[in-house]
Amino acid sequence: MTDNNPTGMTHEEDSIDIIAILKTVWNGRKLVVKSVTAFFLIGCIVALVTPIIYTSETTFVPQTSDDQMSAPNGLGSLAGLVGIDLNSAVSSSDSYLSPLLYSKIADSEEFSINLLNEQLINLEGETLTIKDYLSKDAGDFNLIRFIKKYTIGLFSSDSLEAASLNPALSAYNFISVEDFEMITSLQEKFSIELNDKEGYIKVNANDEDAFVSTQLVNLVTKNLQSRIIALRTNKIKERLDYSKDQYDDKRSEFEALQNKVAQFKDSNKNISTAMFLSELEKLQSEYTLQENILMTLASEYNNNKIKLNKDTPIFSVIDEVSVPSERSAPKRSLIVIICVFLGFVLAVGYMLVKKPVIDLLSELKGDA
Repeated sequence: MTDNNPTGMTHEEDSIDIIAILKTVWNGRKLVVKSVTAFFLIGCIVALVTPIIYTSETTFVPQTSDDQMSAPNGLGSLAGLVGIDLNSAVSSSDSYLSPLLYSKIADSEEFSINLLNEQLINLEGETLTIKDYLSKDAGDFNLIRFIKKYTIGLFSSDSLEAASLNPALSAYNFISVEDFEMITSLQEKFSIELNDKEGYIKVNANDEDAFVSTQLVNLVTKNLQSRIIALRTNKIKERLDYSKDQYDDKRSEFEALQNKVAQFKDSNKNISTAMFLSELEKLQSEYTLQENILMTLASEYNNNKIKLNKDTPIFSVIDEVSVPSERSAPKRSLIVIICVFLGFVLAVGYMLVKKPVIDLLSELKGDA
């Protein structure tokens, strides 16, 4: 009996505490209703004031002629795009970029700076750059932007001025505060998603203008694909240019030698001395040697052209981008529900904490 009493008392105390809490909440139900109502109205206002956002997206798969479709985790086509053979232990000599870094390309400042100069068009047919479009929002007063301009911006302006005056600094990229803000705003409007299992790339863009969001997707996709192609074909282009220069130089030498042999024969038509035959044999031997070298260089040049065409990726679009007709944000009903829940929690928390806090303050005053 003595063992069971404490347990019974504990259950009784717990039930009394719960009843007391429920009673406290019930007694303060007017405050709960007022708080919930107030936060409901706040939620409605926030939901209505929050700007509407439209989201556009497209999905494409990069392919090359030597895709490794049997590669693990579906990365074959993506890895083949940059010359990586996932089925072999050793990567090829062209393996200089991981396909998992495509999103890093889009996050780079260089990529965004190039995008700022791209053209947008509105429904009236007027064109403007992305930088001009973003400048409309930047035109409104912003306290943080104002502080940056007259603190960090002063040092940045000095750096840009020093870079323009010093030729030694021209090799470095100096980004103004204005351009940095534009880059930050632009990067918030789009994202790149790489699915390493399925082997596709998805480009998303969002904006208050549905038509602009669609154009952003197209421009980001175009620039990303161009960047991927440039990285993929950079090395083979260098080889192609080098082999072309060598071929052009050797062809000029060979044509000069051809003219020399022809002139030698024309100037000695009726001469058949041993000296003439010896000199002619030397010229013909040199001609044959230069011809063989020229044919080798021509073969190398043509092989590099074939390899360039082979290694240049082709992008297969799975999901074409279209102008969205429904907004993606804000979720107005969710905003209202969260605000109502927050109002209820704050009201109940206030009622439960109010009496213990008052008692604690009374005890502190009594002790003093």
